[in-house]
Amino acid sequence: MKRARLVAAVCTAAALTVAGCGTGPAAKSAASSGPLHAKLPKSVQDAGELKIGGSTNVAPYLYRDGAEVSGFEKDLMDALGTALGVKVQFFDTGFAALVPGLQSGKLDVAMGDFTDTLERQRVVTYVDYTTSYQTLFTQKGNPKRLASPDDLCGTTVSAAVGSLSATVSEQQNVKCRKSGRPGVTVLGMDTSTAAMMQVLTKRADALVTDLVIARHAAENNGKGDVAGEPFYRQFHGAAVDKDNVRLREALVAAFEELIRNGTYDRILKDWGMQKMAMPAPRVNAATS
Repeated sequence: MKRARLVAAVCTAAALTVAGCGTGPAAKSAASSGPLHAKLPKSVQDAGELKIGGSTNVAPYLYRDGAEVSGFEKDLMDALGTALGVKVQFFDTGFAALVPGLQSGKLDVAMGDFTDTLERQRVVTYVDYTTSYQTLFTQKGNPKRLASPDDLCGTTVSAAVGSLSATVSEQQNVKCRKSGRPGVTVLGMDTSTAAMMQVLTKRADALVTDLVIARHAAENNGKGDVAGEPFYRQFHGAAVDKDNVRLREALVAAFEELIRNGTYDRILKDWGMQKMAMPAPRVNAATS
């Protein structure tokens, strides 16, 4: 798997901030022409930049290496900017602030392990570009012998507020109680990193999380394990406001071009994520 590498500096923010990085005339892309650029909404063309928000607490998708941002999806964002002929302006944004950011216009696009769900499709549209699964991340040695979501009844799990992890954990809590078993206590945390730390410090028994994130953490910190078999197939995508049809179509065309010219496969290979590849982008692929 590719190691972290330096990329353009970005602004630090605990949640969505109005200020970004790389603004001003010098920040605009010189490649602001061509058929893909012409597909963008006029507001994006005029600005010369695409405002993308994402959480940097989801290594190896998107994370901070010191003051810099790195990850598979950071490379993908940069490639999208090149394909569309615009500068990418990145905003470090918590999961819970992504959809409001799109609705308010502070963000054009939300990415970064941002899972497509039917609930989110009510207000945003996804252009999906990778597929993965959820899994359980536990303390080293899996002391409670957890193997599936049904084993979580009576346990304490952690989750980032606004994440798919939180949704799946709360759904499992309801399922446990309906079956007459003890419920799941869900510790809501501000970030995915904080949620994982609850497991590593034994404040939580498990974390429901993306399979790639769980494997990356287990391999790199040596204090946790991936438990049981993967479950809940999911799609990751670039989300836009539901009414922004033109931007959605521009993103579909850009991903098609990245797949066609080999950039998509190269980035996946750089990060050891080839198994997540999709043959073509899909709009709102999630069915649950």
